[in-house]
Amino acid sequence: MDGSYWQRKSWLAIGILTLAAGLPSCATVMPRQADIPPLEGHELPVVPDADLLHLSPEMHEFVEQFTATESGRHSKAWSLSYAALDPYVLAFSYDPQLTLTAEEAFRQRRGNCLTFSAMFVAMARDAGLEAHFQEVIIPPKWSAVNDTVLVSKHVNAVVSDRFRDYTIDVSRRETSPRDMRQPLSDREARAQYFNNQGADALVRGDLPLAYANFVKALEIQPRLAYVWSNLGVVLRRNDQTNEAIHAYRTALQYDPDHAVALNNLHTIYTEEGDFEAAAVLARRVEKYRRNNPYYLLHLAETANEEQRWSDAIELLNQAIRIDDTEYRFHYALAQAQFNAGLVEVAQASLDRARALAPGDLPESSLPLPDGP
Repeated sequence: MDGSYWQRKSWLAIGILTLAAGLPSCATVMPRQADIPPLEGHELPVVPDADLLHLSPEMHEFVEQFTATESGRHSKAWSLSYAALDPYVLAFSYDPQLTLTAEEAFRQRRGNCLTFSAMFVAMARDAGLEAHFQEVIIPPKWSAVNDTVLVSKHVNAVVSDRFRDYTIDVSRRETSPRDMRQPLSDREARAQYFNNQGADALVRGDLPLAYANFVKALEIQPRLAYVWSNLGVVLRRNDQTNEAIHAYRTALQYDPDHAVALNNLHTIYTEEGDFEAAAVLARRVEKYRRNNPYYLLHLAETANEEQRWSDAIELLNQAIRIDDTEYRFHYALAQAQFNAGLVEVAQASLDRARALAPGDLPESSLPLPDGP
């Protein structure tokens, strides 16, 4: 990987496990629709509306089946959540990359945490219960697809019954007293749905569809920093640098600490030679990058190219401590260890990488270190 890799790499905030961004932290003037820069040189598709919480007749029947009789032992909320999460009842499959409406989720029996939460909130309300989305503030989770680094957070559902609140989480993530949680409005959840559709389109390289979905999200909720930042990614990839800067600056008006916007804006300033503007952001950007394992991978690959094996090993171990499930980190670590003469530990790292690598990826195509 060449040294310009990280400058080419874009960060994208997604709402599947939701965003690595909080709610707006400062009061600003709400942008008008005219403030959204147009996408030049493309005919835009029409994005159909979507009712995130629409309840199908089949969903109503499911609710009736599992909440019709309320025993003294179990509340409606308990019975419905048990049925929704039981692999032998609803048999819902957690797919962190798939965003669907509640109706589509019930029909397909799969989806990410936003998808499942929408399905459960819709069914709980049909049962006469109070239910809402909840954002869980957790450390950012990073993943890489093509030339995009995705950043995600987490959403679940909360339902109230018999003076108790139940948290329903499709990922089975254990709640901690240290978790910071906040209610998520139906409006923002719906905006996140279109944000995710835009992210999927962008990863596929469909700039017009990505742009149209991000604009749709901003029409629903104009003050979302992560959507403005994602819009900046589209504009930048369409060679509209000034418009991308506008989008990133708007994101930072709503959330001055938004890591994605800070990183991408800093990258633009650096590439455009505006080093004074880049320097203003440098310290804040470096703080966030050091928590991003893919940035640590970039630094390690640079160290490998410069034959600084021990530095590369240290950086990759840091990345693995953040995310032990990314095969790229273990491959790079195996390379560094092998080059440093640590053949046995390199083989263990290589075995771990092979175990984690996608099943459909031919082994011969992987950048394996040469071994004895």
